[in-house]
Amino acid sequence: MTKLNSKQIRQGDVLLVERATKDAVEAEPASADGSCVLAHGEVTGHRHRFERASEAQALTGARVRQLLVNAPATLLHEEHTQAPVKPGIYDLPRQTEWTDENEPRTVAD
Repeated sequence: MTKLNSKQIRQGDVLLVERATKDAVEAEPASADGSCVLAHGEVTGHRHRFERASEAQALTGARVRQLLVNAPATLLHEEHTQAPVKPGIYDLPRQTEWTDENEPRTVAD
C-alpha cells in the first residue's frame, strides 16, 4: 500500500482518490462471497476487495467509477499490504502505463 498524500491510496493497480461529492449513482453488485471487489487480477485471479459489501460499495456513472466507504474498512489483496480506508467517497480512476512502443495501456495486476 502506498499513501500518496492525505487524499490518495494506492494498492497495486488500484488508486483511490478521496473527494467530497458522489457523481456515480448505479451500485455494482456484491461478489458471490459478499465482498466488494474493485479489481480482479487478470493473471493470478486475486482480487482487490473489501471483505464485506456492507463496508464499501462500488458505484458507476456515465464517466466515473467511485467507491462509497460506510465505516472504517480495509482494502485487501493476497499480494499487497492491507490498506486502511476511512469512510468517505473515492474516485476509482483507471490506471494507465506506457508500453515500450510508446502506447498507453490499462495497468493489469
